Amino acid sequence: MRPAPFRCHGVPAAPDALRRLRHDLMAWVLAAGVDEDRAADIVLASYEALANVADHAYDDTAPGVVDIDAAVHPGRLEVVITDHGQWRTPVPDPRPVSLRGRGLLLLRASADRADITSGDSGTVVTLTWDLDRMS
Repeated sequence: MRPAPFRCHGVPAAPDALRRLRHDLMAWVLAAGVDEDRAADIVLASYEALANVADHAYDDTAPGVVDIDAAVHPGRLEVVITDHGQWRTPVPDPRPVSLRGRGLLLLRASADRADITSGDSGTVVTLTWDLDRMS
């Protein structure tokens, strides 16, 4: 039996709210029967996409929001993260060794599929994991 979808819309794209969302998503993924290691990959990739919303989707003049929808479909688990902002170039990191700029690599390495579409009304990140690889 598939669990009910996980849906949180209009969540502030702020660190505290995104951390709470990460914990709620982890609880849902584990309740869906995903083993802990694979659940950690799912939540890591999803949280990276959420963090990208906070870093890139909104300027500092207005608070932005993010929507997340996760569901188990036949043969796959899918997480969709949607913002309603405009892409902003990140501020350069002055530290000599920086991990900035590697978020999309992390998404693609952690998910079986990662699709990213951006437009005037925001960005949608769709992350998919094959269920047969979760056992």
